[in-house]
Amino acid sequence: MMMKNVYLAFVVSLLSSASAFVAPLNQQSQVQNVALNMVDDRAPSKKQKVWKAMKRTTGALATVALSTAGLPPIANAAAEVVETAENTKKILAVGAGVATAVAASKLLGTKKQNFLEASPYWDQSTIPLNTFKNKAPFTGKVVSTKRIVGPKATGETCHIIIDSKGDYKYWEGQSMGVIPPGNREKDGKPHAVRLYSIASTRYGDDMTGKTSSLCVRRATYWCPELKADDPAKKGICSNFLCDTKPGDDIVMTGPAGKVMLMPEEDPSTNYIMVATGTGIAPYRGFVRRLFTEKSPAAEAYKGQAWLFLGVANSDALLYDDEWQEVKERFPDNFILDYALSREQENKKGGKMYIQDKMEEYADEIFNKLDAGAHIYFCGLKGMMPGIQDMLKGVAESKDLDYDEWLKGLKSNKQWHVEVY
Repeated sequence: MMMKNVYLAFVVSLLSSASAFVAPLNQQSQVQNVALNMVDDRAPSKKQKVWKAMKRTTGALATVALSTAGLPPIANAAAEVVETAENTKKILAVGAGVATAVAASKLLGTKKQNFLEASPYWDQSTIPLNTFKNKAPFTGKVVSTKRIVGPKATGETCHIIIDSKGDYKYWEGQSMGVIPPGNREKDGKPHAVRLYSIASTRYGDDMTGKTSSLCVRRATYWCPELKADDPAKKGICSNFLCDTKPGDDIVMTGPAGKVMLMPEEDPSTNYIMVATGTGIAPYRGFVRRLFTEKSPAAEAYKGQAWLFLGVANSDALLYDDEWQEVKERFPDNFILDYALSREQENKKGGKMYIQDKMEEYADEIFNKLDAGAHIYFCGLKGMMPGIQDMLKGVAESKDLDYDEWLKGLKSNKQWHVEVY
């Protein structure tokens, strides 16, 4: 949307001012530097491609448009600059032909995320499943690897975008297998596949359908004797992924799994999403599909999505900016609750864990489940005993047989668990 504003402002400037056809050389140089810095983590060839395309198509015109309209934040614009180069040229061509701003707006506004849908979009019979196997995996290339937690977070978590050129197709809620390079020390055999929940929709972060994203926490082991991390016991795959650089190969299998899929046939379905740490990954795909993208699912959705995320502290929150934006735009359809164990207290004065935060809304959760809501759990398997004990206690307070109640949810396919 921010890039669209830049382009539309450019067209308007063409139509409204003859001075738009001349730009001072120092201003052109300044904007060129900004444009190149926006894609600073890309390969130089891509930087040059972006700038040359803009310069070749528009010359000084692009300089004026960008400098007068303002540039979007680097974090949001870096990928978009590259991926919308062709659209940029189309828009500028419209402007050069003295078209109206309305025509340019229509050209930008018609782009939808509908080219990777089933027919109808909610039909799950054609879901891609185990397309790539251990003996015949797929090799993707890293686009970017970014640390996404603050300095006081307990550990390092990275968001990794992988380019598959559109050949690795998947749906929201599925997992990707990653085979780390090298061999095991104990027997010399290749490392086994590790599964990671995919943290993007089928259209990827860039919405082109050619990338996928992972949310990975670097696994380390603190040795009390060494009083330091023991490199011999670090997570092989998580450290490999968090250390990747743009252009690195990633050997992938899958996609795997059907348990975490969203039942989209009824657009009024309510979703309760419960995560600890990187268990947030599939829900990022859910929320983007339901609220961020221009997908058939988003256009039809009328229900409510409720996200619970448990982490240690505020610096460890994942994708908070995205959740806050959705919450602001869809206050009646998206609910967000955090459990910060080192910053909040539960009603008993102890640390606030995910089950404690859920218990605060126990009546609402049970009412929603009784009305057909689907509940999802993703994260470390250690989260489940505390959650189930809490749910059992609430059920008993309502004179419900917990085992029968849970059996009913599972029978109706309302209960979804993927823990590790």
